[in-house]
Amino acid sequence: MTQTTQQMIATAFKQLMVEQPFNKTSVTTIMNKTGIRRQTFYDYFPDKYALLDWIYDQEIGVYIDEHLSYIHWTQVLAQLFNYFDANRAFYQNALSIEGQNAFERHFIHHVHQLINRIIQDLASAHHITLSTDYQAFLLSFLSNALVAYTAEWLRSRHPQSVSKVITALKMTLTDTINGLLLRTGHLYEQR
Repeated sequence: MTQTTQQMIATAFKQLMVEQPFNKTSVTTIMNKTGIRRQTFYDYFPDKYALLDWIYDQEIGVYIDEHLSYIHWTQVLAQLFNYFDANRAFYQNALSIEGQNAFERHFIHHVHQLINRIIQDLASAHHITLSTDYQAFLLSFLSNALVAYTAEWLRSRHPQSVSKVITALKMTLTDTINGLLLRTGHLYEQR
């Protein structure tokens, strides 16, 4: 597969972000690494912040948005954490960026879709209807918890293995739904 110019620029940027902080990475440095003239960058991105957003959308979006329609959410979580593990050095640098381009602010959009699918799948599997308010609460709470945990895990010098993280996340999400089932009496009806 041949890389597009955008992918070449993104690859060079990610390599540089492993070596130096975001604020030390310039468009000139990125384009020198690609071997492509500097002006070409602006044919695709207005600035390095837009490039960062594009990477988030292209790479994280692939693991969440596009796969949710045909693979189980547990596999999406596993693939997502394997991706983050393989790109840990880049994301450790990306986590230092604050403001509108902060990783957490961008990641939450994709996580909302993932958590919404998890809630829908588990509620459907157990034949329960959640109120709109409670579903919105669960979506917000679980999404923010997953984003915060992911950021902490990426920052860790000695992170848990991906398999342990996925096992813990599956248990936590399942326990949350089982708690709901127990509270509403649906857990006893299934036995």
